[in-house]
Amino acid sequence: MNNRDWLMVWREYKVWIVGGVAAVVIALIAWISIRAPRSAAPALQNFQVVGFYQNYNPTSGHPGSESSFEHHVTQLSTVSPRWFLVDPSGAVSDIGYTPSVVRLAHAHHVQVVPLFNNAQGSAQVLYSAAARTNAVNNIVALVKQDHLDGVNIDFELIPASSRGDLSLFIAQLSKQLHAIHKIVAVSVFPLVGVPSSINGAYDYRQLGASANYLVIMTYDHHYSGGPPGPVAPWEWVKQNMDAALKLVPADHLILAIGMYGYDWVDNGSAGPATTVPDESVPSLEHEYGVTSRYNPWDSQNVLTYTTRAGVKHIVYYMGNRSAQARVRLAQSRHLAGVALWRLGFESPGFWTKIPRG
Repeated sequence: MNNRDWLMVWREYKVWIVGGVAAVVIALIAWISIRAPRSAAPALQNFQVVGFYQNYNPTSGHPGSESSFEHHVTQLSTVSPRWFLVDPSGAVSDIGYTPSVVRLAHAHHVQVVPLFNNAQGSAQVLYSAAARTNAVNNIVALVKQDHLDGVNIDFELIPASSRGDLSLFIAQLSKQLHAIHKIVAVSVFPLVGVPSSINGAYDYRQLGASANYLVIMTYDHHYSGGPPGPVAPWEWVKQNMDAALKLVPADHLILAIGMYGYDWVDNGSAGPATTVPDESVPSLEHEYGVTSRYNPWDSQNVLTYTTRAGVKHIVYYMGNRSAQARVRLAQSRHLAGVALWRLGFESPGFWTKIPRG
């Protein structure tokens, strides 16, 4: 075909040719957009960093949260102090409300969403409609009185038989608090690798439909009374995030990170083990002249040492690298944010990778 023939074809079919080329280009662009990697993290301004807060207790042997909170308040979205207990009748006890914490938080536009724990690990308040209503009324009154931004209901070690009653309680409380534009969060145990006697009370789907957030406490996979091992191994954390995402939208989930570990006597037996905050690991290393090692499989840190009496110890703890990896995991899953248990337990270096509010 000579140039003249090509010119005739072009004049006759140019509309079809141009349209065909355009269709191919559009299809190619669409294919590239599908294949291109998505952004791994939501916008930082939408990613929450929640700090659990513990008042100083001189008998605990650990620092309180005050200093860490004051130094890093600008990097927090929310502070959740452990201030209130709910008893079986629905009465609420103040075990540490501190107005100065509320003032400092609000001065930096940080929300105050305290924990409300079940007294003595009791679920009795859930079994009676009258007690549930009493608890709801008392909690709502405290939120108004103390200028709180919401609540975190942290009812732990309650039987699986209370599952429906807990969901009813959260629905009733959420209705009241949402009416006055307050937040409701619920702390829950993980779904995977945890006995039903521990996590059976938490109906993720029902709780997630009522509350603003479910805070998934991804600890303790290995606990102080059991044999040594990582407190929050990487694959276990990922499995639990993926299991939760099948039941609750990502923007209703917060990944709670334990900024601590346990120190076991390494004699082949179970605990009891002692709690080791991340911030105290350097002093252990210095005292015994040892260095921690990072376990990439579990994304946890391990420290071994021998006392002067010849007793071998092994410590599994979180550490900065592991904690920051979990922050990135939460971002990659587009979760609402992370929560740190607790302020004062973390190593100062953790904050270098956390965005400022």
